[in-house]
Amino acid sequence: MLLTAFLALPASALFVVVYVSLLETVVKGNKIAAWLLTAASLAVVVTLSLLVWLRYRRDRQIGLLIALVAAAAIWLWGRHLWEAVASTLLPHYEGLKPAERAQAVGQYRLAVIQACAAAGGVIALLYTARNYRLIRRGQVTDRLSKALERLESQEEFVRVGGVIALQQIIHDAPAQAGHVTHIIRTFIRRRAPRAERGAPRGVQAAASGLLLPHEYTSSGPEEPAADVQTALTALNTRRAKLYASRIDLSGCHLAGAQMFRQHLVRAQLSGAVLTDAVLARAALKGASLEKCDLRRVWATKSRCHHAQMEGADLRAALFFEADMVDCDLTGADLRHTELSRADLQLATLRGAKLSGARLVSTDLTRADLTGATAEEEPVRLDRSCLDQARLNNAVLRNASLIGARLRGADLTDADLTGADLTGADLRTARGLTADQLLAAGSIEKARLDPALHAACRRGGQETGAAAGGPVGQGVQP
Repeated sequence: MLLTAFLALPASALFVVVYVSLLETVVKGNKIAAWLLTAASLAVVVTLSLLVWLRYRRDRQIGLLIALVAAAAIWLWGRHLWEAVASTLLPHYEGLKPAERAQAVGQYRLAVIQACAAAGGVIALLYTARNYRLIRRGQVTDRLSKALERLESQEEFVRVGGVIALQQIIHDAPAQAGHVTHIIRTFIRRRAPRAERGAPRGVQAAASGLLLPHEYTSSGPEEPAADVQTALTALNTRRAKLYASRIDLSGCHLAGAQMFRQHLVRAQLSGAVLTDAVLARAALKGASLEKCDLRRVWATKSRCHHAQMEGADLRAALFFEADMVDCDLTGADLRHTELSRADLQLATLRGAKLSGARLVSTDLTRADLTGATAEEEPVRLDRSCLDQARLNNAVLRNASLIGARLRGADLTDADLTGADLTGADLRTARGLTADQLLAAGSIEKARLDPALHAACRRGGQETGAAAGGPVGQGVQP
């Protein structure tokens, strides 16, 4: 606030100079006004750049403020200062009358005194700025020490106050943001309970209301403690996000955590329990989520590209419109997972469980679904893009592929028994046989290769499928 008030008047005058110079240049073609306009525009750019930098480097604002004032003074009075300094350093008394010489000597002495006073003022100002920085640094250290003492308290509300104090230090002292962020991450690892697997419990209700079999259930609390949640929120502030990446929360129990827009780039979350957590719009690029419990997680529009999710449990999770490009989901449990309109290009879903999953309008271009299974309940892949996807040995029984695109997809030995291929684009699909299509539930209006279409016709006639078999009358070559 002080910096803004100090710069308001000079900034207003600078903009007035720019406006007047622009009028003089455009209307009258004044060259001096054009030069002044160029200099003033450069000064505006430099000033705005310094203000933006000061927004993130408040600990250096005094030194930069002095530099800015000095630059403005040199720009406004530089020529006059140079004339005064030149006449002081190189006085010329030849040819002067006695009265003129006495006057010149007086001016010389006055200039020396003024130069010494100016130098003293600059030194005093620098010394004041140095003292200010030392005092402020000491205040930050005292605040940090008190906050650390609160973190060791046995009372939860005292620990919450300590975390809030650390969050305020991150805002007030950006130079210490990295160290304080490290302290908060360590606090979360120490206070969060360890993830443990409980005994089998039969079935449990999912967010959609369906009863899902749970082989194991987590035995920890359903939501994190208040101090842990406050620490997670502190890491989600604007300045803390610069240092919050690569956080290590492996094996932590954080069920029900509120991490909306959380910055978890390249985070270590292997084996962590995040059931019912809120990760909407979270940044999980390159995060390690191997064998992580992500059941019923709300991760709408999250950015999970290049994330490692091998063996993760994502049952009944919500990844609507999520960015999961090149995500490794090998062996992941995706039963009843909502992946509609998600971006799964180049994703690896080898051996993934897709029973009851929804992948409506999902982009699976060049995805690897080798050995993926959907045996218990059909998977929905309506209007999904599976161009050049690998579906070798995939079990997609009774799957819904209405309007799906499978151009160049590899369907070698894929089980399409009872699958609904209505309107699916199967042109140029590789490894697709007439037997697979005859076993499908419906291929009405499906787009097929002409040779494969003819083979299906012949096979349908031989088995009597023309009267309502899987080979409908609307198959398009």
